[in-house]
Amino acid sequence: MMNENTPLSTKEKLMLSAVALFSENWYDAISVAEICRNGGLSNGVFYRYYKDKEVLFREILDGFLEVIETRMSKISGADVEERLISFYGFILESNIDDIAYINIFREGEYKFPEYEQRLRVIYTEALRRVYRRTVTVAEYLFIVGSVRFLLRRPCFDEQKISGEYLKDLVYNGIFECSSEIDLSCLNVDLPPAVDNADEADTRTKLILSGKQLIAENSFYKVNIYEITRKAGFAVGTFYINFKSKEDLFREVVVYLGKQLRHYISSNLGENLSRIEREIQGWMLFLKYFETHIQNYQLVREAEFVIRDTAKEYYNKFEKGYLRQSGGLRPDDEAVAANFLIGIAHFLGIEHFFSKNIEDPRKVIEELSGLICRGVKK
Repeated sequence: MMNENTPLSTKEKLMLSAVALFSENWYDAISVAEICRNGGLSNGVFYRYYKDKEVLFREILDGFLEVIETRMSKISGADVEERLISFYGFILESNIDDIAYINIFREGEYKFPEYEQRLRVIYTEALRRVYRRTVTVAEYLFIVGSVRFLLRRPCFDEQKISGEYLKDLVYNGIFECSSEIDLSCLNVDLPPAVDNADEADTRTKLILSGKQLIAENSFYKVNIYEITRKAGFAVGTFYINFKSKEDLFREVVVYLGKQLRHYISSNLGENLSRIEREIQGWMLFLKYFETHIQNYQLVREAEFVIRDTAKEYYNKFEKGYLRQSGGLRPDDEAVAANFLIGIAHFLGIEHFFSKNIEDPRKVIEELSGLICRGVKK
């Protein structure tokens, strides 16, 4: 985002060094000293320009939002179809040109939720220009949330996806719907999933202890002694079961994925159509996290701390989707599966973190129509 032909100032060197480091590592793991050393500068130089690391990090996030807003201001087209292709074209362009900043922003929106809200405003304003009206929350999830998630996934890299391809997904819908949807499937009233720590073995007790402490304090601030003490064991017991704190966190995420998948699959109703299973699954997803919001935070943090495990977490959901993928319009079922997972992912963010959804059922009812017929007007 800087002019490569102009000599860099000291402040620009700090900025570029920070971008390089933050894009490959999580925020808490990078120190001011590392930023200076990577930029070939002395530590004291940093404080001439920034009060602390957070100020620099936020400046990077602010700069990225300015770039996205500039791109979105250039949307053009004679009709909705052309403008939607233009919209996705700029998103795809940013996904190539600004990938380091996007990687940083993903953590930034988690650590500082106001940035997710600011990006949402930019996208909703862009969609207002596309559709010549304000889009609903459900439409935002369908048009934007789905694609933001999709761009992170391996199937996107494997498939040459264009703005026109993405337009077709949202323009025509994801499912071939041959019958009416029975919305009574959204009547979900179940007890929450419970961790049975008292009946767990030693390894699982350590996982549950780590899960709670990391959720309450973040991975970086929790130490192994605290985890073992909470579980009622000596530190030596930890190393019998795990090689490191990262190793434990990986097992925490695997445990969460199994628990969530089991909760959804075991509570899905019988004799539902494929689309009814989808929307009831979204309700169960929200029901699970209503009382386990810390688990949602853990998976999001894992995306920056143990990226390979977080990637596998979503791979497991993709595989589950592909086992029941009948009735999908797109030829590439992996793309359609991740599109749908993305709706659920941002449904959770919009409801639990951004607080933009007051009535989840109403939003999911609208989404049930969108995944069938798409958004043309």
